[in-house]
Amino acid sequence: MLQRDEILKSALSENHRYGLPMVVVHWLMAVGILTAFGVGLYMVDIPGITPFKLKLFNWHKWLGVTLFALVLLRMVVRMLSKTPKYPAHWGHNTVLLAKLGHLALYLFMLGVPVFGYLYSLASGYPVVWFGVIELPVLIEKNAELKELFKTLHELSGKGLVLLVVGHVLMALKHHVLDRDGILGRMIPGMRAD
Repeated sequence: MLQRDEILKSALSENHRYGLPMVVVHWLMAVGILTAFGVGLYMVDIPGITPFKLKLFNWHKWLGVTLFALVLLRMVVRMLSKTPKYPAHWGHNTVLLAKLGHLALYLFMLGVPVFGYLYSLASGYPVVWFGVIELPVLIEKNAELKELFKTLHELSGKGLVLLVVGHVLMALKHHVLDRDGILGRMIPGMRAD
C-alpha cells in the first residue's frame, strides 16, 4: 500500500491541478448544461403556447448561446493552460478512454447548441441573444429541416447529459475507489495529491 501511495503522490506532485480559469469555466458549464436540460424538459411539457412557455424558450435559447460561447472560451483556456498529466499508474487504455470521453463531451457541448440554433431557425424563429443581439439567420424556415434539427437537438442533449453523468461517476470512482486525487484537480480546496 505504501508503494502505491508513493506512486500516486509522485504522479500528481507536478502540475496536479487545473488553473482557476479552467475550474471556473468548468463549473459554469456544468451548472449551465444541467439548467438548460432541466428548462428544456420542463418547457416542452407545458401544453399550448403561453407567455410563460415562450419566456422559457427564450431563456433556453439564451442559455444555449451562452454555453456555446463558454465552450469556445473553455477550448481557448485549455489550449493556453497547463493541464495536469494523467497519473503514472494509469494504463494506455485508461488514458485513451479518458481522452475519448473528454472529446465526446466537447463534441456534444458544441453540437447541442448548434442543433438547437438550427432548429429554431428552421422553425422560423430567429435567435436574439438576451433580446439584444440578433444572431445571423443561416437557414430559412423549413419544415423538413425543422424536424431533423429538432431530433438532433433532443438526442444530442440527452447524449450530453448521459456523458456528464458518466463523467461525474468516473470522477467519483477515482475519488472513492481509486483514491488517486483526480477529483481534487477540479474542486478548489480539495487535495489533489
